[in-house]
Amino acid sequence: MELRSSRKKPTVQLRYYELPEREPVLALMGPEWVRVYGNEPENLHFHNLMEIGVCRWGEGEMEIDGQSFSYKDGMITIIPANCLHSTVSRDGGLNQWEYLFTNPEQVLTHAFPEDPVFVEGVLHRLQQRSCWMPLPEGGPLRGLIDQLLDEYRSERPYHHQVVEGMLTALLLLVARMSEQEPRQQELPVAAELRQIMPALEYIGRNYMNPITVQELAAQCSLSEAHLRRKFKEYLNMSPGEYLTAVRIRQSCELLNTTRCSMMEVALRVGYQSVSSFDRNFQRLMGMTPYQYKKNGKNYQGKLLDYKIAAKKGWKTREDV
Repeated sequence: MELRSSRKKPTVQLRYYELPEREPVLALMGPEWVRVYGNEPENLHFHNLMEIGVCRWGEGEMEIDGQSFSYKDGMITIIPANCLHSTVSRDGGLNQWEYLFTNPEQVLTHAFPEDPVFVEGVLHRLQQRSCWMPLPEGGPLRGLIDQLLDEYRSERPYHHQVVEGMLTALLLLVARMSEQEPRQQELPVAAELRQIMPALEYIGRNYMNPITVQELAAQCSLSEAHLRRKFKEYLNMSPGEYLTAVRIRQSCELLNTTRCSMMEVALRVGYQSVSSFDRNFQRLMGMTPYQYKKNGKNYQGKLLDYKIAAKKGWKTREDV
């Protein structure tokens, strides 16, 4: 008989991001990211996208994939999707980080459409390790990261082509680095999360369509009961609750950035009626979609205890 461990497993947080339409990058930058890091209730978290970060100023402590280290001005981090990490400002002081979130598979498949074997090899290297480095060690990467962020501060001619080219180069440089260091040991909790990542990714691609627990379980090669148990254990929600969270998060983006009718928004995020959409929205957000739309974009997200502040960077604090 197998005995279950009595040790309480850590609670982690999924911070789910969507890429802006027709963009390979979500850029988070500007004065909104001058803040105290690490004061969230559950600071250990992971993302559905790769996170590329640069510390502009400040200092503190980070944990990435079970390894802890100090950071200060100039530090850059490359953190794959599904890699547990946290950032904590030293002594509760203000720091400024800026971030790029991207989907490497999407970028590389677009860059090398005729060579799927090459793409698969690069993705394997990108997904097997995280990295962090201070200046000057990270100089070449830091230059590309800064140029990418600058493209999003002020879009210029050939913006999309420049972004795609620089992002492809950045990913290839990071993949090349994996030859130089052995694979880092993975935390058991990260391995557990990987069991349900196919379901999370499936929801991310198909949230606008009807989805059953049976479909999600098949994606992970798990029984429905096992899948439900893993969702509850590591995300503190059921598969259905997670699907609802993603749908409502997407509806917030549509309400903020389009003039779609409520019926259009409901249909685009997977609800067949306005009443069903309204009921789920109000349950999660504490207000109706109409009230949310009327209140504008000053949105402190309640989904999964996180906030996606903007699709692109702010130029002034009034843009926040």
